[in-house]
Amino acid sequence: MPVAAQVLIAGTIFSRLGDTLASLGLVLHAADGNIRFGVTEVLLAELIPTVLAAPLIGSVVDRFSARAVCLWALLVQSLSLGAATAADGFHAKVALIALSALAGVASVAAGFKMLPVVAGEQHTGRANSLLTAGLSVAGLVGPPLAGFLNSLWGTAALLAADAVSFLVLAGCTMLAVPRSVDVAIGRRPATKLADGYRALRDAPVVGTLMPALAAAMLATSIEGVAGVYYLRGVADGNDTVFGLFLATWALGSIPGALLAGRAGWSDRHTALILGGVSGIGLGLLLAGLVPVAAVMFPLFLMGGFGNGACNVGLRNAVHAHVPAEVHGSAWACFQALSRSCIGLGYLLGTPNSLISSRGQVIISGAIPLVAIVWAAVATLRRGESTVTEPSA
Repeated sequence: MPVAAQVLIAGTIFSRLGDTLASLGLVLHAADGNIRFGVTEVLLAELIPTVLAAPLIGSVVDRFSARAVCLWALLVQSLSLGAATAADGFHAKVALIALSALAGVASVAAGFKMLPVVAGEQHTGRANSLLTAGLSVAGLVGPPLAGFLNSLWGTAALLAADAVSFLVLAGCTMLAVPRSVDVAIGRRPATKLADGYRALRDAPVVGTLMPALAAAMLATSIEGVAGVYYLRGVADGNDTVFGLFLATWALGSIPGALLAGRAGWSDRHTALILGGVSGIGLGLLLAGLVPVAAVMFPLFLMGGFGNGACNVGLRNAVHAHVPAEVHGSAWACFQALSRSCIGLGYLLGTPNSLISSRGQVIISGAIPLVAIVWAAVATLRRGESTVTEPSA
């Protein structure tokens, strides 16, 4: 794999670690200060801007230089986090986080568009694999690191670290994507707001399996809320064991992502997505049906493994089947779809008097499995192979 691709991947992973620090720092700040609806406010600030503005921002990425859009967006993110560090009021900090989230749609979409050009078609699958595995490592390391640093230096230090991480990614982008390479990245001056959604819908594999992907995102979000109550009960209130449950999922996603990047697997998009979603569904369903702490670890490893494989399969499928000139719009719109599923999952996973937290976890596992059956039938009807697809 070209060194330039490795530099871009490393910068992206470092930036994701910074995002984790800042997000959890604000959540801890809200919890420690007993700020009414503070945690919800932080989560909504990261969700709503993406859902509303993604089509417009994605079209900007495709109309202009992806490199320039990415660098300007990263600058806005860094300045926003720097201002949040100095801001006194909690709500002002959250507003600046929301601004950073808006710019983040552009930087992420532009990064997605630039990666196959920097890595080359032959190495795109491997690049997506390493990036996904690295993001899983960031998700594994970030939460405990955020808690530790917050106890030492407070939320301001975490926000400042995130601001620096965006500058690091900007530097990596400038090194990995020189102006001479930037001209090779396809542009579409007449991009429309609906092009991203249309490209996802019409793309082979991606369009057919999008309901299954949405079901998986919905399921993990439901479990993310309901599981706090259910898993702590399974762990008899032991927060250390509960934390290990969560870490096991992230740990399992690393080998799943790495396997999906191997030469014999990276172009098997349908198999990776269907297999990954199946692993997520089975892991959650069995975790709800068998409330035994020792059983949770292998089940969460399986679910995480499927999560990692599915993520790589999706990225590879979009890169392979969506025209390069609308990669920015397509990935921005996918971010909006994923955030919508996450937000709905948070609501459905909220404790209520109708369904127990265990019941919610069981339902979360059943949802992807039902979607898989539907997707498999639809795939067979369309005559798509579940073994391999051309990478053209």
